[in-house]
Amino acid sequence: MEVVIGPDGYVFGPADRLGKSHLLLNDYLAGSQSALAANVGPVPAKWKKLPKLETIDLIEAILSRFSWLREHDAELHSAHLARLQLVQLLRVLYTRKLPCTETNLRMMLDLTVPLLDAIAPDGPVDYVMEYIKEHDLTPQLSNSLREFQSHLESQGSVSSMQSLRQRLYTLLWMDEWEPLNPAHCWSESIRRDFRMMSVERRAGWRKLLKHIRGNAPQNMPPSWAREAEQRLAEVGIEDFCEQLSLWFAPFRSGEALPLSVAGSHILKGLIWYAALSRDERARESALWLLDVKWKQKRNIAKSMVALEVFGISKEELLSRNLIKPVSVSQPRILERLLTVLESPMMSTHVVSDPDDDLIVVQGQLHFYRLFRSSGKIERVTDNAELELDWAAVPDQLRLSLKQQCDSDEQLGLRATLLMYDSLNQQYFKLRK
Repeated sequence: MEVVIGPDGYVFGPADRLGKSHLLLNDYLAGSQSALAANVGPVPAKWKKLPKLETIDLIEAILSRFSWLREHDAELHSAHLARLQLVQLLRVLYTRKLPCTETNLRMMLDLTVPLLDAIAPDGPVDYVMEYIKEHDLTPQLSNSLREFQSHLESQGSVSSMQSLRQRLYTLLWMDEWEPLNPAHCWSESIRRDFRMMSVERRAGWRKLLKHIRGNAPQNMPPSWAREAEQRLAEVGIEDFCEQLSLWFAPFRSGEALPLSVAGSHILKGLIWYAALSRDERARESALWLLDVKWKQKRNIAKSMVALEVFGISKEELLSRNLIKPVSVSQPRILERLLTVLESPMMSTHVVSDPDDDLIVVQGQLHFYRLFRSSGKIERVTDNAELELDWAAVPDQLRLSLKQQCDSDEQLGLRATLLMYDSLNQQYFKLRK
């Protein structure tokens, strides 16, 4: 195979291990630009016929190619279109059940880290969660997960990001090589004792603990309970009750205890296991929580509410000041922004005369002058001339916004961004 140049400008040769995958991507990119314009994504059925191991290679090729397209964005006119197409295909591929090895998982995590500000992060984590059901963490996989977590950026819905972060916190709680920090969370004593167990005993407890999920619903799911009962039986009721009484004993000490996000989920899971044990000793240990004092009020609600499996109501928890009353959340910034954009008040921020070259825009931080004839933008405060920072503009926004301000529509889009300059100032830079 000779050197091949893809429709997006990507170059690969005969020595490229992923050459076959990149050829598939070339065909996909060449035929999907019209579909992208029509807002039609790739056909899932076609890609689900691809052998599973080839699908893993294709995911690696997409992530590598996406990074290359970002690095060469300034040189390529339509790099953003190719990236949008690749993201659409990646979403389809991530819906498949794949036989991922630890090497595959680390590849997905590591290649996704530099792209976390541009693509959804769920896919690699979903595969890790599936893998952990039958396998254990290793130091290398833990390191990849921790690096992934440290670069995670908020995007998409608040609830989905919260769920993802909670899963990662709980996964990494099972990192047996991380140094312990008792000041971080009450649950560090569990991690300490777990590491001191014999190999055989630790194997049973590992299965029990890693069945606890960071994104579990408020009430115990029947499917989770069925699997949990099997893992509890492997540990043994006697061992479980004895350890639970040791780990929960600090709740009666009267001392204020720290509680981390991961620790709150572990606590909730252990309460559920206590209920499934149907043992009075486990129930008694769980109810010691009614006397607990926490150093902070965050992270506690979901774990404390789990006591409902023992008949403890939210009202009783509230009366004991163990949980906070539910507060009405304020509208998200984006929702408030959309409300303003749809409001007649928007017209008060832009002063324009159809017969005049000048448009004056009132931003949240500054006033701006926009000129129809040239597309020039001036910041009134210091008369600085601004221009669009194309490299900072997200791919989805590039579908409407152009580099050249050559029409009233493009001028209007820039005016809209500048109206909310506190949110969008990163999309503009000083003109050289």
